[in-house]
Amino acid sequence: MNKRVIAAVAAGALALLGVLVLVVWAQGANDRAFEGAKLVSVIRITKDVSQGASLDDLAGSTEIVKLPAESVPDGAVTDLDQITGLATNASLQSGEVLLKSRMAVPGERKGKTDVPKGFQEISIALDPEHSVAGAVEAGDRVGVVVTFEPKDSDKPQITDFVLNQVLVTKAKTAVVGEKGEISGTMITLAVNTLDAERVVHAQKWGTVWLTLQNSDTDPSGSKPITAQEVIE
Repeated sequence: MNKRVIAAVAAGALALLGVLVLVVWAQGANDRAFEGAKLVSVIRITKDVSQGASLDDLAGSTEIVKLPAESVPDGAVTDLDQITGLATNASLQSGEVLLKSRMAVPGERKGKTDVPKGFQEISIALDPEHSVAGAVEAGDRVGVVVTFEPKDSDKPQITDFVLNQVLVTKAKTAVVGEKGEISGTMITLAVNTLDAERVVHAQKWGTVWLTLQNSDTDPSGSKPITAQEVIE
C-alpha cells in the first residue's frame, strides 16, 4: 500500500471520527438543555398530516419525544393506543405535539365551535405568554386585554380590558420546537362587527393578551391602567 492510499484512508477515518464526535456533542448539548427539568414522553408530528388521517396514517408520521413537562400542552397524546379508532379532525403540521382534541370519531365534527348567529370569525396569532401558555381551546371563553404605547412621547402607555367572554371557535395547535419551546398559537374568535374592528386595531397597533374565563369570571372592576395606577 503506497503512501497516498494510506493518507487517504487516514483522512477518511479522521473525518468519520469528527462526525461521531459532533453527533455525541450535539446529543449531550440537548441533554444539558433539559437537565433538571421533568421530562414527559409525548407524540410529535414529523410530517404534515391531512384531515381525516387514520391511526395507521399517523404511525408513519409521528415520533415519541421527551419534552419538559411545563411546555407540554394539555391533552397531549403519549401513546398512539390512546386514539385507537379515531381520525384527525384537522390538518396537522410537522413539529406540533399531537393532542387528543385533534382526534375524533370519523364523521364527527370536533375541534371547532359553531359561530353564533350574527357573529363572524377573526383569527390572531399569539405566543404562549399572550395566550395562557397555549391552553386556549375551541369552545373556551376569553377576555381580551390590550396595551398601547401612544405615539406622543408625553402620553403614558395604557392597558385595558376591551372584550370579555369572547367565544373561541378554533385554536390551532401550538408548534413545539426541538427543545420543547412553543412558538405560537392561532386563535379564532367569534365577534360582532365592532369588536372585529377592535381586535384588528389592537393586534396591529398594540399588544394583545388573552385571559381564560369561565361562567364564574367577574369582569367588573376593569379600568384603563397606566404606570401611575400600577404603583399606587
